[in-house]
This record gives sequence, structure tokens and C-alpha cells, in this order.
Amino acid sequence: MTHGSGDPSAILSIDVFPVRMPLKKPLVMSTYRIDDGPALFVRVRTRSGHEGWGEAAASPVMAGETLEGMQAAVRHLIAPHLIAESALDRARLMRRLRTSLYGNGGALAAVDIALLDLVGRIRNVPVVDLLGGVQRRTVDPLWLIGGTGSPDEVVESALALRAQGFRAFKLKVGVADLLDEIRTVALLRDALGEDCLIAADANMGWDVATALRFARASAEFGLAFLEQPVGAGDFPRMKAVGQGSPVPIGIDESMHGAHDILAHAEAGAIGGVSLKTIKLGGVAPLVALAGTCDTLGLSVNLAMMMESSLATAAMVHAACAVPRIDWGLSLGNLWLAEDPVSAPIACADGVVRCPEGPGLGVTVDERRLADLAA
Repeated sequence: MTHGSGDPSAILSIDVFPVRMPLKKPLVMSTYRIDDGPALFVRVRTRSGHEGWGEAAASPVMAGETLEGMQAAVRHLIAPHLIAESALDRARLMRRLRTSLYGNGGALAAVDIALLDLVGRIRNVPVVDLLGGVQRRTVDPLWLIGGTGSPDEVVESALALRAQGFRAFKLKVGVADLLDEIRTVALLRDALGEDCLIAADANMGWDVATALRFARASAEFGLAFLEQPVGAGDFPRMKAVGQGSPVPIGIDESMHGAHDILAHAEAGAIGGVSLKTIKLGGVAPLVALAGTCDTLGLSVNLAMMMESSLATAAMVHAACAVPRIDWGLSLGNLWLAEDPVSAPIACADGVVRCPEGPGLGVTVDERRLADLAA
């Protein structure tokens, strides 16, 4: 996919690299589990020799996409609209793509991130500047815990993270006995103290009665929010939980765009939203929608699948640009046993800092990427 042009910023080639990244351990949830990290890497090069990289997870559950479909979308539906166009026209190009291509949020996200990285490198500015500028320099990671069914193991893991300075935790629920999961919330609060955020995520695993029972029992322990207690798209039941729960309800699997957020907010069903690039078509639309959430008074969590430090860097830039992020940032690269970049994104003193340097501030290790080819 190459083309020539006299403009040095003209896009010359777009290449795709499907990979499967091994995890340190599986993530077990109420309705499904994740055993590896399938993702599509995209490289965009200009006539001047600059290049930008993007990445997005392939998730049939979250976004309805497979690696094969994402590759086809980039090669045959997206690249023809970009070749020979100026990368500096990124915003116009992405808007045109979103109006000409329905769905395909992951494929669009990988390209959106690659163009942001590319333009940042051309202009010698960090991506956060292209997203509206810095609102904060550090972000609290939201650690996913649980999935084992053992309250003692969950508390032990949370305490180990707390000792490293981390202050925000999301418990995977709907995987064990309900009373044990309520007891786990109580034990976590007692062990971690009052200054830590504790949330729960049922991943669509409950009915209304079970969700309300959990929320009402956990409210006294300061549960910050309960995410996606019932099935995706089950608006009436989500509304019933939201209106009856003393704990704010968040949506994730039910959220695929602004219309979903507006409908749930107008019904009084939610107090916040988990935003993912693969459902929104990139980092730029995610930041824009976070602004809408702020206007509506909704809390925001920025969430990821199991993605490398490349996509994670993009999300950290986004987290530093959005108006508010009171439900934290879930870091996808922390789950990976293999991270195909030269210097992985890391936390220090309980926070993750906005990457420095032009673009995303991360360099892909192409040799390691090749070793992970799907």
C-alpha cells in the first residue's frame, strides 16, 4: 500500500501487524475469560520518512471484531482513503473515515493512534498536546483484582499493591458466592483504609435482584461504583438497577457511543462510564466523549483490553487530557508477559506519568513484534 506525492507529510504506506501477546495470567470474569492479548499494530509512514504506530485489541465481546476482520478493514477500507493524503490533516481524515465506515472501532482506533503518533513526531510535540493539552501529569491506575473466588487471596494481592503506593482497585465479581464477594468488599475496606477507591465489575453476570443485593450490602463499605451488573444492551434492567442502587452504576459492555451514554444518563441509570478506544474508534473521539461525560456530571474510567505499552501510552496521554478521570485508568500492558516495545510503560510511586518526547513517547521493538506474529 504505497503511493507517491510531493508533499513530505503525504502518507506513503500503511502496514498491519497482527499479534497475540501472552499474559502473565488469565483474567477470569463472570461471563468470559481472557487468555491472551490479540491486537493489531498499524504503522503509517510519510514521504518524509516519519512514521507513527498505533495499536488496538481484537475483542469480539467488546467491539465485535477479530484480528482477521481488523486487518481487512485497514487494508481495504481505511488505507485507500489515507494514501497520498497529508498526515497533518489527521482530524479531517479520521472524521471522513468514521462517516464512511460503520463500526470497526478497533481498526479505526489503531489508525487514529498511529496518526496521532505520526503527527506528534512530525511536529515534535507529545500526543497530549494534540488532544487539547495537559490537564494533569500523573494518573492513578485502577488495578483489576479478584477472579479467584478467594477473599483472602484478593485482600493479599490488594495489600501488596497498596504497599507500592496504589490507591484504586476494581474487584471482579459474579465469579463466586455472592456473600463471599460482599465479604471481600468489607475485608478490602478494612485492610486498605478509607482513602482507597474500591469498585466492582460484574461483567454482565447478574440479574437485577442479585445486583441490587450486592450494591445495597456493599454501600456501607464505600463502594465507589458497580460496573455493568446486567447484560449489555439490557436497558430496562440496567435502569432498574441504577434507580434502585445506593452505589453509582457504570456501563462498559453497554456503551458503544454517545447515544448509549445519553440514554442511560437521561434515565438516571448510571453515575459513570468506562470508555474504551476500540468501541469509540480511537483516542481522539474518546477524549471528546469524556468531555460530554463531564458536561453530564458523569464519572469516567478509561479502560483497556490486554494491550501493549503502545496503546497504553496513548491511553495515558488521553487520561492526562480529559477533564476528569475520577474512576481511574486501567492499564492494559500490566497483564502482559511480553510487551513489544523498547521501554514499557511503568508505574512509580503509585501513579503512571504522561510519557515524554514527541508522539506517544514509545518505540516499538519490531523484532519482538515479529516474534509475536499471529
